[in-house]
Amino acid sequence: MRRFLVVSVLGACLLVLAPGSAAFASGSTYYAGTNSQGQKLLFTVDHTASGPMFDPIFINQVGRCPVTGDVITFEYSFQGFQIPIKNGKFSLVLNDLTDLLRWNGTVTSTGASGKESIDLAAFDGNGGLQDCGAGSLSWKAQALAPVSSTLHAPRAAYIVTVTKAANGSVHYSLSH
Repeated sequence: MRRFLVVSVLGACLLVLAPGSAAFASGSTYYAGTNSQGQKLLFTVDHTASGPMFDPIFINQVGRCPVTGDVITFEYSFQGFQIPIKNGKFSLVLNDLTDLLRWNGTVTSTGASGKESIDLAAFDGNGGLQDCGAGSLSWKAQALAPVSSTLHAPRAAYIVTVTKAANGSVHYSLSH
């Protein structure tokens, strides 16, 4: 009787602890870095049952408008994205009526690197259109052990929040 009680208690403990062990096997690795302009970026690699997923948090760039000469700081923040990482590579492309964002790269357990670009259609002083962007920029990031409390997005002139809904639709909100 005692032996069955010990085995039952041990089995119950294993059932309680098993989900916690599975949680340690999954989770996220944070990567913080900068682009070739020195602007910050942050993302995670989420370790899921479907494999690793690129989960962007924010990206920043300084764009220049060629006709008007305006200089605009862009900050894109993301919610609800999980882009599959295949053979250590990911590619995120978002295209809507006014912007085009590209962010791709290669990820390892210790770091990541790649290319990024943001283009924004804007009117010039004569009613024509101009492409305000920075062109293709390189970026590098390092994997973080604990999340740094000093990692905050810098202030930007325009903040674009990109949200991916459960049905797959992508929504943008712009604040100035």
